[in-house]
Amino acid sequence: MSARLAPFPRFTGTEPCQAPGADPDWWTNEDTNDRVAAQLACGRCPIRTREACLAWAIDHPKDAGEAIWAGTTSKRRSKLRREFTPTAEKESK
Repeated sequence: MSARLAPFPRFTGTEPCQAPGADPDWWTNEDTNDRVAAQLACGRCPIRTREACLAWAIDHPKDAGEAIWAGTTSKRRSKLRREFTPTAEKESK
């Protein structure tokens, strides 16, 4: 992973996770139905917001934790992190 870390996404308040009445548990709890609902809700975000969200979550795995970010699970983000790690860095580990 590069030394550059993505900044926390700028939210406007119109995103599904920030909207008034949004249930924050959808993004953070372990209930499968809630997690699926969160992933679907993330799909309604503008692509730029999802990109910023995903970049932040990939670059900050401890802070992102097990929550849904940009429609991805922590397991999916781990896989993406491995896929985008430069080959030389993978070989030196």
